[in-house]
Amino acid sequence: MRIFTPNKIMTAIATIVFTSSVYADDGINSSTGYADSYTETGDEMILDFDDISWNVINVETTSELEDALEDASAGDKIIIAPGTYTGNFELNVGGTQNKPIWITGKTYLDMPILDGDDYNNGTVLAIDGADDDDSNDQGISYVYIEKIEVTNARTGISLDQADYVTINNVEVYDVGQSGIHLRDGSSYNIVQNSNVHDTGLYNVKYGEAIYIGSDYTKWDDTGTSSNTYDPATDYNQILSNTLGPNVTAEHVDIKEGSSYAYIIDNTFDAEGMNDILNGGLSFIDFKGNHAEAAFNTGDQNDNEYFENAFEINEKSSGWGYNNDIHDNSLTFDDEYYDEDSVSVTLTLPLGSGGAAYSASTTKSISPDHWVVENNVDDSDYTNSVSDNDRDPSDDDKMYTGDLTEY
Repeated sequence: MRIFTPNKIMTAIATIVFTSSVYADDGINSSTGYADSYTETGDEMILDFDDISWNVINVETTSELEDALEDASAGDKIIIAPGTYTGNFELNVGGTQNKPIWITGKTYLDMPILDGDDYNNGTVLAIDGADDDDSNDQGISYVYIEKIEVTNARTGISLDQADYVTINNVEVYDVGQSGIHLRDGSSYNIVQNSNVHDTGLYNVKYGEAIYIGSDYTKWDDTGTSSNTYDPATDYNQILSNTLGPNVTAEHVDIKEGSSYAYIIDNTFDAEGMNDILNGGLSFIDFKGNHAEAAFNTGDQNDNEYFENAFEINEKSSGWGYNNDIHDNSLTFDDEYYDEDSVSVTLTLPLGSGGAAYSASTTKSISPDHWVVENNVDDSDYTNSVSDNDRDPSDDDKMYTGDLTEY
């Protein structure tokens, strides 16, 4: 897995390229570190980190970390010493374009562990720009997070009303639901070079590795839930991560209301996926618009519950369109199936009202193993596919539904 250091990234971003861009074989522009198709806004963090005069804050205890986050301001570099920090940590302020807030472990070799102490509840690290009463939401921007381990809470890392946040070289594991959640209008964020595994310990239905956006029942003004969010989580980039094993639901779930997600150069491992109740048995579920998934690799890895590599669904009217899926490499275990369907029964951990319980369910699973299954009734064929590789090769199991091949 390629490692981008902050200095390299900021140097690349600071460089104005007047000649043609240099594109790498993995779909990431080597001049910027962004997805090839991503268009810069000009608001990205643009300075080399070496040029910033940092206010360095060294922390060695949980209380010191809590204080550093509570009192943080632009230009703070919060360096976390090796060790275990138990609690639910929250940052409510952002940096500036020229002076981000930098939260980092002291070393890659012995990363600090942020431990939420209860995989049934809470978020380990929340980057939250939302006001408590939702009446004065200003949002926050420009936070850089790296070299930490996050574990043992309902959610690992969440972003709410937070833009231009980079999560780099983190490990998220042993969480009750999703590993990383980009939510409530959080846009232009990057998750890269990270490892998310062993999710869904409390509720397999919500055990996504990376969750972008919110279900339409939680949308502002139109949602039926008591907790509502801005659905427009746009232009987020998921780059060069290792997702799985033991991610119980989708590796990346792009919700309706989200646009222009870039899922590039990731590695998916289906071992341990088991959400047969909710049907979350694909690497990526495209429910938003204009997403791109390219140069990813995925392996079924002996998981008999796994279905399709990528699925496109119209969960809410008008969403699930104009997605582009190309140059991915998928490995299936077709030898599992010699019938038209397979009946599987699984006992699953589920959560309800804060109390865990188990439920057994039986479901019939199709053995087709499509590379792309488009479930959107799209007469204009707006979703497109090209140059994906299937092993074992089978031209009859590449694509199904209304898709444009190019």
